[in-house]
Amino acid sequence: MASPILFEDIFEVVKRDPDGKKFDRVSRYVCKSDLFECDMTLDVNVDVYPMEVGKKYKVALASTLNPDGTPSSDKYDASFPGISGQPSLMDKYDYVMFGKVFKYKDNTSSGQIRVEVFISFGGLLMQLIGDPKKLEDLEVDSPVYLLVRKV
Repeated sequence: MASPILFEDIFEVVKRDPDGKKFDRVSRYVCKSDLFECDMTLDVNVDVYPMEVGKKYKVALASTLNPDGTPSSDKYDASFPGISGQPSLMDKYDYVMFGKVFKYKDNTSSGQIRVEVFISFGGLLMQLIGDPKKLEDLEVDSPVYLLVRKV
């Protein structure tokens, strides 16, 4: 089976709520990556997982939570790793959300060819801007799992 990881990088949080606080339990974080020179804006439920400005986090996007890459069921399944106790990618991360890629657009700012990928996790949004080659596995309407842990 193929690797379930579609994208993975280490990001440093550079700003929290750059446009002011909009919701009580949600903060918007602006982050810069170490490896692939990507920019990320991510909404996070701070009651569940507060992030800190200046700290680094490993961020991964995966097509499934199964470590061997076998596809997840799109319906309730008692064998879901979180329920059945089977090994899962969730075991290696602190914060996990499920969402869907809803927009993908070209962004050629400052002469660089870059793309923007937008993902919604039940209303919490993520914007990822980077090299098209690094983000090519993320397709519109594809389901994705966001996995985050402090480095």
